[in-house]
Amino acid sequence: MLKALVITPNEKTVEFGSLLAVARAEACRRERVSINPPILALSYIPELEVYVAIYEVDDQQKPEVKSRSG
Repeated sequence: MLKALVITPNEKTVEFGSLLAVARAEACRRERVSINPPILALSYIPELEVYVAIYEVDDQQKPEVKSRSG
């Protein structure tokens, strides 16, 4: 499954490597995994002055949400 992150650049994230590091860290945090999901694309949207990172998540890696019964 493909997912997207929006990254607002600041003075610390002016380099491409910094933006990739932010995208990887945020994808790991959102998906609650220890392995970095692959970042497939990182694009700048000049009209909005943001970067958009597209990453891929394997649905089988996510832990199942258990429902409460009884």
